[in-house]
Amino acid sequence: MDRGIVTFVIASVFAAIAPAEDSFVNWEHGQVHPIDITPDGSRLLVVNTADARLEVFDITTGTPVHVGAVPTGLDPVSVRARTDSEAWVVNHVSDTVSLINLDTLNVVATIPTGDEPADVVFAGAPQRAFVSCSQVNIVQVFDPSDLGASPTSVVIEAEDPRAMAVSPDGSTVYVAVFESGNSTTILGGGGTIGGLFPPNVVNDPLGPYGGMNPPPNEGVAFDPPQNLSNPAPPGVGIIVKKDEASRWMDDNGGDWTELVSGSLAGNSGRPTGWDLPDRDVAVLDANTLAVSYVPRLMNFV
Repeated sequence: MDRGIVTFVIASVFAAIAPAEDSFVNWEHGQVHPIDITPDGSRLLVVNTADARLEVFDITTGTPVHVGAVPTGLDPVSVRARTDSEAWVVNHVSDTVSLINLDTLNVVATIPTGDEPADVVFAGAPQRAFVSCSQVNIVQVFDPSDLGASPTSVVIEAEDPRAMAVSPDGSTVYVAVFESGNSTTILGGGGTIGGLFPPNVVNDPLGPYGGMNPPPNEGVAFDPPQNLSNPAPPGVGIIVKKDEASRWMDDNGGDWTELVSGSLAGNSGRPTGWDLPDRDVAVLDANTLAVSYVPRLMNFV
């Protein structure tokens, strides 16, 4: 049968059996700060991510009244009102920020950003706009009074900075890292790729259990006890976590530090001194742009 006819028949069958509600799929990204209110409390701003618009509501009576919608870039995920008449909308796919006049309900400027912007806040003296760019791990700093000037890019040494907040005095910007670490890593102990990687370090006799694999889970024993009539269990990997003393420990108190970052790190496929930073929130000085980090807050914040 002709290939084109086969394709047409298959497509027709799927079209016939597919539920009507499944005929359209949204692909928009997750929102970060989709709702805001102007400083004077008169307008409610909501990003319409699927339709690439900013919806504006009058809330002076206590009941939201829709007053208009402003087209933005693709996938608006955040909105912040800088003044009573000015809003900044972050467009995640377009890699832009739409600057919107809330009195005339139109875009008055389109500001290019780094890849995949996620949020915007205003801080510092004089006030500047801070835009998190999640794909390239930077925060770009813009001067609202001179939008033609090139922004300053602040490197965030963590993966996927997204949501932001500002201290009450406007001097500090907090940047939540979406895919931050949690100070854990896994050591190979089962199968390998081509017999080479990852090295089977759980079987290493220099490990805390002398190469016993599976490793014990209760001191030097197993709880519940192993059934000795069962066949030999398969080898497994093991998860270790860096503690407050920077030691790589398993949940049974086994210390794997030498095999993870110490002189024997090569046995687990790592260089000596290897580390895995845990940076959950980046803290920016809004005036000097100095960066520090807050660890151990869990990941996906």
